[in-house]
Amino acid sequence: MKMKNIFLIGLVVVVIFVGNSLYVLDQRETAIIIQFGKVVGEELEPGLKFKLPIIQNVRFFDKRIQNLSFNMSDNSEVVALDQKTMKVDAYAKYKIIDPKKFYETAQDEMKFKARLESIVESGIREVMGQVKFKDILGVKRAEIRENVVKLVNEDSKKFGVDVIDVRLIRVNLPDKTRNAVYERMRTEREKEAKEIRAIGNQESEIIKATSDKERAVIIAESKKQAEIIKGHGDATAINIYANAYNKDKDFYEYYKSLEVYKNSFGENSSLVVSSENKFLRYFNNQ
Repeated sequence: MKMKNIFLIGLVVVVIFVGNSLYVLDQRETAIIIQFGKVVGEELEPGLKFKLPIIQNVRFFDKRIQNLSFNMSDNSEVVALDQKTMKVDAYAKYKIIDPKKFYETAQDEMKFKARLESIVESGIREVMGQVKFKDILGVKRAEIRENVVKLVNEDSKKFGVDVIDVRLIRVNLPDKTRNAVYERMRTEREKEAKEIRAIGNQESEIIKATSDKERAVIIAESKKQAEIIKGHGDATAINIYANAYNKDKDFYEYYKSLEVYKNSFGENSSLVVSSENKFLRYFNNQ
């Protein structure tokens, strides 16, 4: 009976010993081994692991990417380079890359998240304080994100953490200044519109004056060329008539008289002239 009890007690001791010596490390986690409050080892690869029972403890840390969201507007407003204040909501993505350093500096994730929130908020304020408000909303947003990540990592590396990304979820103006900014923007847009219209009207008048001048020059030049061509035509016609007249004067006079007869004598028309008039000489018997 005593041997059986001793065997059972020994078996229990062995089970307890083995149970406290072996542990399983999940592929999603890393672990550190703590002995008397100090880190004596770390495990980065998954599998069945061994530790000294009783005197050693194991702390597990998630090695997947973690999220941290926070609202900076709850604390205070962010001031841009042009002195415009903003309410900013942001989030950060980070990953524990050195569990030993993380434990020695931050102890646990709850404490670390509070410290990381302060670090990210400080980085956002510093970077956005060097940029104008319109650039924060526009073309420099990606550059701002890269600069914030770079600045935050300078501090987060001390905790064994790599900050992968910092994003601005929302950037708004405070309620007390939003309406004033919108009104100023509307006034500036109206001013620009008036200037553009004035420049357009000026350009329109210049174009009209230029086109009227060119039109007058083109018409005058055309009339000049027409008169020159007409003069050349008349001179050519006179030369032709003169040459034709000089070749056969009698025939020319006869031909011109027939044209005059044709235009003068119409249907039921009468003409009273002297028989000696040269106008009717081609109607005489001779």
